[in-house]
Amino acid sequence: MNQKELVELLLNDKIFSLPENIEYQRELLIAEYWRILLYDLTFEKNLEYIDNIVEPVRIRKRLLLQYLDTIWPELRDEESQNIISSVCSRLDQVGDMVRLPNGFFLATPLRLIKVPISKYSIIVGGVSTEVVQFLLPEAKIAGYGRIIENDKIPDAVKSNQNWWQDYTNWIGWKPDDIENWVKKQMSQLFSLGSQSIQNFEEFEVFNSFKERKNKNRTLWLNPSSILTEGASGVFLCKTNDSNRRYFLGEFNKGFLIKELSITDKQTQLWLMLGLRLYNRHFPVARWNNNYLRVIPQLPSAIERHILVFSLKQNAYEYYVYEQFHDDVVELLNAYGYQFSIRRTKDE
Repeated sequence: MNQKELVELLLNDKIFSLPENIEYQRELLIAEYWRILLYDLTFEKNLEYIDNIVEPVRIRKRLLLQYLDTIWPELRDEESQNIISSVCSRLDQVGDMVRLPNGFFLATPLRLIKVPISKYSIIVGGVSTEVVQFLLPEAKIAGYGRIIENDKIPDAVKSNQNWWQDYTNWIGWKPDDIENWVKKQMSQLFSLGSQSIQNFEEFEVFNSFKERKNKNRTLWLNPSSILTEGASGVFLCKTNDSNRRYFLGEFNKGFLIKELSITDKQTQLWLMLGLRLYNRHFPVARWNNNYLRVIPQLPSAIERHILVFSLKQNAYEYYVYEQFHDDVVELLNAYGYQFSIRRTKDE
């Protein structure tokens, strides 16, 4: 039995389809064994508790490696073990577990999230897929997450509110109206910003204006180009020193006159997206077979939804199962992302 056949056997009937990429097969298996270990250890540890209080459990990498050693012995290499931590972070992000300090993990309760304008509901919780399928036989692994078609959810589950979590609660904070939120950030810059002392050599400017779309394809511009063109307006900027700092900058005829520090990572990401929308230099997404590339980088709330249907390659790229392309397109369109022509193997 070769490696792929063994993975197919271990994930038998738990997954929509198995990707051809060996690395993604490995991530799927690691994700499922994380859930199996979390469920088994949580159940074992909490048998003594009668008040249904679930306490964190400690999971060591070497325990997970014992399960995976026969299939992927290369995971013994310390550098390769970063994959295990990476997959764990994805499961934390979609809501299957909470990652705590010192190797402790907390299993989250099993619940369903109804996705707006979709035929699917998302299943999250620190429970193995085998147990999930005992309760919801039509449930499947779709990426880092599990889903089920709405018309295949048992009636008893549909009517039981204890099973359900609100989508907006699960997705996390996001602006209700991105463009209005951007305007508020600008107002804060105008009212609370301080006079800038930055030199042009010390920072870069995020490319959020449509007129620069064809001149420079990079995300970050040298501010000398802003000076040369005498641009005015509000730009997101970042410093080039070792203690990288982000700030909103007000420019007048190419000169930076006022700045307001941005310390929260999610605010930075929403500003990248929001400033593009505000200036009609729309964010873009491109397909290359099942690989999706998005520019700029997704804020966590959007990425959380995408990760249910995908496997992450890097900050900008995801592997998405073909049957979920339309779901991902609809989600990103709602946030202003515009898709270029989809490329296929035949093309």
